This record gives sequence, C-alpha cells and structure tokens, in this order.
Amino acid sequence: MSENFFSNLVSTLNPDKKCRVAVPLANDEACAYAICHAVKTGILQATLIGDPEQIKSMYGELARHEHVQIINETDEKKACAKAVKEVREGRSDILMKGLVATSTLLKAVLHSTEGLRKNPILSHLAFFEFPGQPGLRILTDAAMCIAPDEETLIKEIENAVEAFAMFSGNPPRVALLAANEKVSEKMPSTILGDKVAKALSERKDMIVEGPISFDLAVSKESAQIKKYKGQIQGNADIFVVPRLDTGNAFYKALQYFVKAPMGGLLYGASCPIVLTSRADDNSTKFNSLLLGVVLWQRSITKENNSQTRI
Repeated sequence: MSENFFSNLVSTLNPDKKCRVAVPLANDEACAYAICHAVKTGILQATLIGDPEQIKSMYGELARHEHVQIINETDEKKACAKAVKEVREGRSDILMKGLVATSTLLKAVLHSTEGLRKNPILSHLAFFEFPGQPGLRILTDAAMCIAPDEETLIKEIENAVEAFAMFSGNPPRVALLAANEKVSEKMPSTILGDKVAKALSERKDMIVEGPISFDLAVSKESAQIKKYKGQIQGNADIFVVPRLDTGNAFYKALQYFVKAPMGGLLYGASCPIVLTSRADDNSTKFNSLLLGVVLWQRSITKENNSQTRI
C-alpha cells in the first residue's frame, strides 16, 4: 500500500468501468461536493433522486451533465426504495446517503424481498491513515453497532477484514481495544475482547488479539516498554472498539485533532453505502465516495477472476 493511500486511489481506478451512484434526496450539501468533484474527475455517474429544482439549484451546471440523471421523488421512504431499486435492478452500482435518516435508508436496504442484504450485519468502517505513518487502517464501529455482543463483534470484524482484503493480500492485524490487557469482570470490554480473540484464534485470514490497549496497538515503543508478547507490536491494521461511543470518540479525535485523511461507509450490503456527515470536511466526503467506487470496481474484478478460474 502506498504512502499516500487516498491521493493515489484515483489512479488505481479503471476509467472504462464508470461507477453509478444512486442518492436518495440528493439535495444535501454533505454529499453534493463529493458527487460534483467525482463526476468532474471522470470516475462517476450519478442518479440524483429528489426535488429536481432544488437539485438543479444546489448542483448547478453538473445537474445538466451527460452522466447525471435526476429522478423526481420527494418522499423520504419512496426515495430510499427507488435508490435501492436502482442498484438491485443494475442501473446503479452503489448507494450514497442523501438528506434522509440513516434508519430509513437501512430499512430499504435490509428489506427482506426488495433489499440488498448480503452479509449477516451492516457495520460502519472508517478508513484512515495516521499522518507520517504509511498504510491503510480501519476503525469499526463508529456509527452503526451500538453495543455489540460477541457474535455481532465477530461479524463486524469479518466485514472489516473482507474490505481490507480489497487493498492488501496480507492477513490484517486486528486489535480488540480495551483499557488494558488484563481480563476483569469489572471491565466488560476486556471480557468481550478475550472471548472474541479466542473465537477467532484459528483463523488464517486475520491475526486477532485482545483485549489490547490503544498504545500497544499503535506504538512499538509502548509494546517494548510493557513487554507485550503479542504479534501486534504497534502495527495494528484494524481497530475494533467494544461500543459505538468509544468508536465515535476515536473517529472524531482522528478528524479534529490528528487531522487524519479519512473516509467512511457502511459495509455488508451487496454494494458499498457511502455515508457522509455535514461536519465532515470536503476531502472526507470525497474520500468516502471514492472508497465506494474503488470497492465496487475491485469486487467486480474479484468476481470476474473467480468465474474465470471456475
């Protein structure tokens, strides 16, 4: 993986395989910048669902671009259902959340007969780089799974590992974060981390350790000073938090204090679901959409390669 992960993602895309994104209630400033920039960059086509006049006002000239289609639908539930239908019937490839509640979009995505369910759960993946430290990292979960039990946490990890494999052929080092490494009934996160680490200890596609403190997961020096004997020595690839509030604080610390390059999406449906917040800066919005495009392209390539081998 490159030293400038996000900045080099565009150059890895196949220009002949343009991705089309469907956006329910696309009259949303949080995603308008990303879509406009991606279409102008030549990596995206867009189906914008919502009030045509509001979309035209917000998107300007791009609303008339040859790679942009507008569908008139102002009802939130119907807009989400139409966006999901666009993907399910092959007219779009990925989803991006517009001016709709996440719960409304998820209800359409997870519909038993007309949805896009693939993996057992959907989880939020935050992709990021530590400044000055090359390589992709993933944080889960900062926005979706509130208080996962052992089974749910394992599914979260499997989503993250599946996504990580699109960018690296090496088994990722997965850190189950807690305040320390000692298992204690007084600290439920250590019990959860211990159970999950043991459950996944025989897996060949990942190296899982926990409970493990954040400093050991990111600092080789801390691991040496504390004489930590695990395989993770400050070089974790995937950071797994025990609760959403921990993940949310981690995410915002990366965003506001570390100024880490970031992008986020929901993973586990049959297509990536791009999630941006009004508080995200423009680069994070674009990175999130870019990740959706890249994951879609690479999943198609992987699928085609599998069929070729068969």
